[in-house]
Amino acid sequence: MSSSAKNDIDRLLADKLHQVIGSSPASVAESLVKMGLQNKKREGIQMFAVSIFAAAVNKATLETFLSDARFGDIRPLVTATLAIAGKPNMTALTLLGHCLLTTEMASNVTFSAEFRKKMGQASIWDGELSSGSLSDKQKAILAEKKRLIDAKSAKALGSGFLKFTGLDSGRMTADESALFGNSARGKSSEEAGAATALSTTGNASGAESSAKIGSNEASSESTRNVTTPDLDSDEAEVPAQILDFYRNVIGRSEAEVLESIRKKGVDKFVEDGRKLMARDPTGEKTRAAGSRVG
Repeated sequence: MSSSAKNDIDRLLADKLHQVIGSSPASVAESLVKMGLQNKKREGIQMFAVSIFAAAVNKATLETFLSDARFGDIRPLVTATLAIAGKPNMTALTLLGHCLLTTEMASNVTFSAEFRKKMGQASIWDGELSSGSLSDKQKAILAEKKRLIDAKSAKALGSGFLKFTGLDSGRMTADESALFGNSARGKSSEEAGAATALSTTGNASGAESSAKIGSNEASSESTRNVTTPDLDSDEAEVPAQILDFYRNVIGRSEAEVLESIRKKGVDKFVEDGRKLMARDPTGEKTRAAGSRVG
């Protein structure tokens, strides 16, 4: 099978992969990166609250909670990135909540402290759930989650989330960086903000991409291959961040994205994508306007 065919098949099945592998710390971290939560304390606080709540309640109760106006900053991001058929991905949000329960910050939050009492332990990885007041069914569900997710990666997701969103100013450990990537973290807020701006706009003017496609310059930005039979080559490398923004935040179909790349060329597509990300990072305005990619 050619790499082009493989990539096409993978893209068609990407949003269904959770049905065979479920949510993992790595997949949840990837979604958080796609949501653009780096150094976003306000959104981080909202995600913390929603995820901790998800760990303690059923799906219907979570959906009602997330619809509250107080979560207006993150609701469209969750819908675009951490959802299945337009509904919050309960498995992913619950996992994040339990991972956050491994952090010291959870000890200072009244809701999580009370939930810990109900479980009879600080997190599902800290005991056998033999005490507390959970039902046998709840204990069985949490025991299975504990079996599937190892404590080390769970703690890395929880503590890494706090550092990624800026709620913890410490520098990421190797395990945390493995989940969230190697972007600037643990630096001053001014340095981190500058790094975020550069990763979003490419440069101060937004006129050029930070990594020219097809150039020999080394770039730390991850890229993905897209099939472009109408261009000079069968495939082209496009920054993953740009593709994820159009597909998962703006909600463009694969056909629309490819049409825009073919129409504009890769460099112009990337340049325009960076400008759009800078103007409308959540994609809310673009979705509301119903504008097309190209």
